[in-house]
Formats: sequence, C-alpha cells, structure tokens
Amino acid sequence: MNTPAPTQDFAVGQLWRCTGRSLLETPTLLINRIDEHPLGGQIFHATVYGVRVRNPRLPGGIMDRLMHVPVTREVLEQSTIALEGTRAIDPIYLQGYREWKQAFDAGRAGSFGVPLGAILEFVERGLNGQPH
Repeated sequence: MNTPAPTQDFAVGQLWRCTGRSLLETPTLLINRIDEHPLGGQIFHATVYGVRVRNPRLPGGIMDRLMHVPVTREVLEQSTIALEGTRAIDPIYLQGYREWKQAFDAGRAGSFGVPLGAILEFVERGLNGQPH
C-alpha cells in the first residue's frame, strides 16, 4: 500500500515519484514554480514525466509527459510517494504556464485538486474527445 507524503514543505526543484493509474505508469513530478493563490493556499506548477497518456495527435499515439500541470498542495500530499531528489526547473513548463496565467487572471482557469491518477485520466479523456 502506498503511503502519501507527510504534510511538509514542498519546494521548487523537488522531483517526486508519484502514484499513477496503474503499476505500469510510474510518474515523477518536478515542481517548477509555486504561486500564492489570491484566496489562500498555493498553486504548484509541475512537469510530470513517465506517463502513458493516449494522444491521437502524436506519432505513436502516446504522450510521455505533461509539460505544465497546476496543482494544489492536496494533490502532492495524495499522490507523492518519495522524494527522488532535486534538480533545475524544466523551462518546458513556461509556455503552458503563461497560457494558464493569462486564463487564470481572466477567471477562466484554476488548478487541479484531485490525485495525479485522476488528472491523467481527465487529460487523456480530453485529448481523445471523451466526456470527463
């Protein structure tokens, strides 16, 4: 049984091993940026590696990373298994972050508050035209 990470200080540059949707999916999550939410709490901007998300628009039909995922602390507490170490942020998240920030400031975007496996399922359904 996987035990969630204890409540702790998550920080930019941390790389966490996470639970995925199955034993075949062993994602890692890199915290690239942390924003304070105007109504309280934090939004963690992450890149997630080691996923297997079906995407019919890609050669081979499988996406192996999510470049930008805005999540709450609860997502990290529910989904992280072990700290793998630290590393430099991945600038690949910046394009998605900029688009998200513009939409967030306009009131059209938020952050995920469900476990990472549910986020992966949500993204995959959206990419494949299935209802969420």
